[in-house]
Amino acid sequence: MAQLSRARGLVLRTQDHAETDRIAVLLTPNFGRLDLLAKGARRLDRASGAALDVLNLVDVIFYRRSGLALLRDVDLAGTFPNVRGDLKRLSCALAGLQWALALVPRWMADPNSYRNTLEFLSALERGGPPERLRIGYILRILSATGHQPHLDGCVQCGAQRDLTWSPARGGFLCTGCGGTGEVLAPKLVRTFQGMARLPLPALGRLQVEEPILKKMDELLHLFREVQLAR
Repeated sequence: MAQLSRARGLVLRTQDHAETDRIAVLLTPNFGRLDLLAKGARRLDRASGAALDVLNLVDVIFYRRSGLALLRDVDLAGTFPNVRGDLKRLSCALAGLQWALALVPRWMADPNSYRNTLEFLSALERGGPPERLRIGYILRILSATGHQPHLDGCVQCGAQRDLTWSPARGGFLCTGCGGTGEVLAPKLVRTFQGMARLPLPALGRLQVEEPILKKMDELLHLFREVQLAR
């Protein structure tokens, strides 16, 4: 018999299923990524359809079973109206949620990823700088899911100079230890280190130029591709 469970979660993604159903993917502290089948959620008279919008915080009751969990009931617990009402903030929020979708495993408790994601969205809601918050969030969810890049100098010898980016080796790698490709600018290295150390709400005080943020984003996407391919 399927086990009845409860959870609070953040809706990461939804997709239509069959004629009237919907699949909702939630990020929860106790179950990690939770994929729910909401029967009839696309009918106009079903409140669950509105509650299960992306970026909504919801309380759900569901049946645990093989395959998709089956939603029994859902209540809306919170929204992020300032994020939804600003295109740049919304775009950054949705881009951040893609990292949670890719990194958080199903049915494995992950309170750190859940907490970091809510902190990221709350900081966006309060008016924090979107791109800096997104990069800071990426660094934190990589760490929470066991993929933290090594940013404290060369992963091999600890050197702070002539550093390259080596996703296969786990982060910074100096040229003396076999690092190849572009040598990273010292300012980029320091920015990586600072953004990894500072609390997310404090990133608003960190001055970062747009080209550096763009480069960090590029390097982190490459890092994720290599890490997830293992």
